[in-house]
Parts: sequence; structure tokens; C-alpha cells
Amino acid sequence: MNKKELGEIKKQLKFDNDKLLLKGIQEAYGKNRDGEASIQFTRLINPDTLEKEEGELYFDIFKKSLGGTPGKNLLEYGFDASDPQAKELQQRFYDYKNGSLLKEDEFKALANELLKKGDYRNNVYITAGIFEYAAPGLNANNEVLEENSIFRFMIVAVTEARLTDIGLYYSTATNEVARKVNDEMQIIPAPLDAIFYPTFSSRASDVNHFLYHCKSAKSPNIELIEEFFHIPFVSTAPEQTEGFAKVIGEVFPQGMEASTAMKFHENISDYVSENSQEDSMVMLDKPRIKDLLLASGANSENMQHFDSAYSKILEDQEVAAVNLMEKGKISLKAPSISISVKDDALEQIRTETINGKRCLVIEMDEGLEISGLPSNLQSPKKSVNVIRAAQDENSVVPPAATAPSSFQSVSSTGANISESWSESTSAPVSSMMQEETNPEPESSSYSAAGYTQADDSDSMDDEDHFDDLDIMDFSSQTEL
Repeated sequence: MNKKELGEIKKQLKFDNDKLLLKGIQEAYGKNRDGEASIQFTRLINPDTLEKEEGELYFDIFKKSLGGTPGKNLLEYGFDASDPQAKELQQRFYDYKNGSLLKEDEFKALANELLKKGDYRNNVYITAGIFEYAAPGLNANNEVLEENSIFRFMIVAVTEARLTDIGLYYSTATNEVARKVNDEMQIIPAPLDAIFYPTFSSRASDVNHFLYHCKSAKSPNIELIEEFFHIPFVSTAPEQTEGFAKVIGEVFPQGMEASTAMKFHENISDYVSENSQEDSMVMLDKPRIKDLLLASGANSENMQHFDSAYSKILEDQEVAAVNLMEKGKISLKAPSISISVKDDALEQIRTETINGKRCLVIEMDEGLEISGLPSNLQSPKKSVNVIRAAQDENSVVPPAATAPSSFQSVSSTGANISESWSESTSAPVSSMMQEETNPEPESSSYSAAGYTQADDSDSMDDEDHFDDLDIMDFSSQTEL
């Protein structure tokens, strides 16, 4: 059952839906105290008696029973045909969805079994629904056909029941605020565990598989999986992710090449796309993962240790592809640095040696934002502006004598570098001036480090003359 088919069923789970018929609802309330499980009450609900507001509360639970991420906290299991207990459970599920679950004794027996084998430490609420969905047919081009097929399924959910909050409340009856102490138990809509049977695959019922939902991918109900479903539990989604990281760490002691890691991510994404309509439920075994690593450019010498490391750490188990990749992106992490890059931008990342250090380089185009602020990566331009001294009609005033009294420094050749503000532009400029010399009276020009500037010149040619200057340290500024 892929993600698209799962989304189709979830979309139908609403109170007012002509395509979905709710046959009936069973509910039970149970306690588990000191190892003793007991069902306090059960009730069969006729959907026709439900008001819309109440009916939507039940559908909220049913819809949340199919929530989560496939391969993480929404797992698809099959029945082991070689296990008599698994075969017996499959037959019971088949009978349940065909109507036997609406019988009081059948449902009460199921509720008791779930309460005991699920090892629930707190009070729980168990609800079950039988549904019929008029699934439209599709042709080869995924176009909807007029004829429909009936898909009958069941959802069983176990949710937490806990005391409502105790605190201060305003009473409209007494017109006062008082502390409220109550013994009412609130039903939490998000299920702890849930079962969906059978799966919906290729527009038909797959009676050999079911979906199991757990509230957290980190803590599935192992007792329920092993004792009720009769399925040996292997590992959680986070354990698969962490286990594979340990395998890579053992095979590549110095870490995998960044380019190989990015290519591996790309190859897994491609493999998932080729083998599933919506990249869910794709499983990978050891040989397949090894092939993907080698195809990604993994060092062949290191890969000689892959089989033994995988067997030791992951015990040759299949892992969900979704647990070896991030959906639609790749994360780059280092101490104090974390960057997330979408799949379609992976080509903009490369490794490069800069000043003898290995660097990860990301090409940036337009649209850069830093902490939400529009930014750019343009380098500041270097500019040197020469300010000529003011001259009267009869004499040439040495540049140093007319320099502003702002910041000055002397270069290795003795030339003065001064920074001042242009009155016309109010922008900082840098001026270079030769130390005071004795200009020829009859000459109307002055020299600076071998460069001659005539008094009637309006501009200077940087390319022709700046190479002759002895000043090596120019200030860097952005032209405004």
C-alpha cells in the first residue's frame, strides 16, 4: 500500500461522505491495575444515531489511526503463513472486517486481548469501526471510470484515557471561581496503537497485509507486535537509522567522502522512485544497499568490510529506505554548523581545497537570505581616488600641504595615505600624496612616487600609472 493509496483512504474518513458507509462502531473502556486487565464496559453504536459533532469525534480518532510516516511509525506487516497463530489471526481479522466485530462477544474478547497483550499501564479506550468505501475504478491512464468497487475495511484504535485537568474554574451557576476536582477521564484522540485491515493496493483488498500505527516511531508497542501479531520485532525506525550510521562508521573509519554520501542519497531517492509510486514501504536488503554504495563511488577497499559490519550491527535485516534518507533534502552537519539542501540543488555543492584546507563549497545564485534578511555574496570593490590639491593661478601648492587633517599614514616609500570625506558625495575616499617636495616654479605639475600629474588633467589612467606606485596597501571599500 503506497502513500497515494493511503492518502486516498484517509481522505474518505469524514462524517459526511457519500462514498463511505460506516456500518457500525464498537467502543470499550478498560483498566490495567497490578497486572490485572479488565474491561469496564462495551457498547455498540449505530452510526445513524450520532449527531454530526459527536460523529466527527469518532472519525477524528479513525483518521489519526492512519497518521504518521510510512516505514517509521506506520508499518505494513504480513501474516506468516508458516505460523499457525499468525494464520489464525489473519482469519479472525478477515471475519472482523466482514461484520463479526460488531458482535458484542467478539469485540469484548478482542478488547480483553488487546488490553492484556498490549501491556498498557494506564486506562485505555478501545474503539473499532467497520467501513465500506466505493472505490472508483481507474484505467491505465489513471482516469476515473464510472464503475466502483467496494472496499471493506476495519480500523481498531487504542487511545489513552486520563484525568481532565484539575485547577481553577469559573462556575456560571454559582458565579464564582473555585478549584475543580473531578474523576472524569478524557479520551485522547491520538491513538497509542491502531490497526488497519486489509491494506488497499492496486484498487483492491490485500487480505495478506495490514497496517500498524504507533504513536511514536521511537517506542512502538513491542509486546503487542510480538504477542498479538505474532511477528518477531527487529528494530525501530531510529534504530535502523542509527545502526546504518554505525555500519558506515565501521566501514569508513575516517568517514565517507562527502561526494559519495551525497551521491548515495541521490541513488536511494532514485531507487525509491523507480520502485514505488509515492516512495513508501520500500525495503532494502544488505546486497541492495551494498550495490547502491558502490554505484555511488564508495572506496572498494573499504567496502570489503561492509558485509561483516552489516551482519554484526544490523543482523542482516532489511531496512526501510525511508530510514536511510531524508525526504527531498540532504542535511550537512558539523560542530556549530547545520545546513539543509533540497535534492534539486545538490549539483551546487562541491568539495574544494582552499588555502590548503578541504572546504565544502555551495554555489549561490540570487535570492540569498540570512536570518530572513535579503543578502548577497558580492565581494567589495577596491578603489583608490586621488584628490589633487587646490591651486591658485600663480603657484602650485604641494599635495601634502592641502591634505585634510583626517587619518594619515605613511607607506614604505614615504607616501602619505589620507582618508577623508568628499564634500560633494559625503562618501569616504582614499587619497595618496607624495611627501612635500620643492616643485619647479615654472612647472605646473607635481610628482608622486614617479607618477606625474599635470594640473590641467581631469582624470588619471589607473592601468597606465598605478603599477609605478610604491604603495602596496590600498584600503578596500565599496563604491557607492
